[in-house]
Amino acid sequence: MSGLVDAVAGRVCDQCHVTRCNKEGCLVSLNGAPRLRVIVDMDCKALQIPSARKRCDYLFVGEENTVSWVVPMELKSGGVKAKKVVGQLQGGARTAAEKWLPPGDSFQFVPVLVHCGGIHPEDRKLLRSTKIKLRGKVRQTELLCCGGKLKEVLKEVLK
Repeated sequence: MSGLVDAVAGRVCDQCHVTRCNKEGCLVSLNGAPRLRVIVDMDCKALQIPSARKRCDYLFVGEENTVSWVVPMELKSGGVKAKKVVGQLQGGARTAAEKWLPPGDSFQFVPVLVHCGGIHPEDRKLLRSTKIKLRGKVRQTELLCCGGKLKEVLKEVLK
């Protein structure tokens, strides 16, 4: 490990590191995603995040070539309530910024909702209009279908 990945991995308890993103029957393919990575299960009890605090399911931090990525991910196998998802993604970004990301590091920020089906038009509109913030970076939530490849979302951001 090196750089941002090493910094985050060193600040997060090893028992909260995972190798897959899979919740309630919805998974994310990591084929082709940066191999230098750490994935944090945000529900891990050892993180000691208060139960009332909103958070996403996973935080993916990866590096490839000269690009670093910080990707809060929420996985939904059922219905999507955009307001709740936005809160969870923002909560995950806030936790990462406060606890694990070293100040001054450069990275691409990509909040992602991984879902299993249709999203009501009003929820889709809210997801598109509400931005997630992390250290001065403001991003719209990217959408990925369950089983989809994370690398596809990351490539889109670099275009």
